[in-house]
Amino acid sequence: MSDDVEAVLGFVAHQGFHFFLQTGGLGLIILGSVLQLKFAGVLDILGDERLATPVMLLAFGSLCTLLGFLGCCGAIRENYCLTVSFAVLLALVIMLETAAVITAYALHEDLRSGLSTQLQMGLSRYNRSSGVQMAWDQTQQTLSCCGVANSSDWSALGAIPDSCCIESSSGCARELAPLHPGGCMEKVENWILINAALVGELTP
Repeated sequence: MSDDVEAVLGFVAHQGFHFFLQTGGLGLIILGSVLQLKFAGVLDILGDERLATPVMLLAFGSLCTLLGFLGCCGAIRENYCLTVSFAVLLALVIMLETAAVITAYALHEDLRSGLSTQLQMGLSRYNRSSGVQMAWDQTQQTLSCCGVANSSDWSALGAIPDSCCIESSSGCARELAPLHPGGCMEKVENWILINAALVGELTP
């Protein structure tokens, strides 16, 4: 009788792990999709750096969902190939996560410098591209920030955009309305780190 109970408990624990993988994967896919839509402006400014945010969430979410499905099917059908595929992919995910953490730690300053350069380049094109202008306005309003380091970054362009105002409205910057006190560099960096941490928490 005890052997039967142990077998049932083992099966439940095994399936519970696969269910966690699938649920976590679907959660990452949903979160990545929401961020992709809500923070489109931030992603447009970041350019290639977007791979560190919603796209990474979508990729890991899809992989975790596939992992959970393979593991669940392999356990129920006692299929050797599916079980081996599950084990190989799980090991791959763990190795990729470990490599990503080590790389991010080792290249932290380079990544920060690249992020600053990307933001500065976007800011310099604010008056030359309606797409960049829209992206910066959305970023400043969404993240409640102004400029790269602070509002003084806009002085070279001659005027602070209205999206820097705490309560944004047409002409508010010219009327000396209160501005967001912090720059977008720190806010965007924290945003990327939060998304990376979510991937780590919702995957094995």
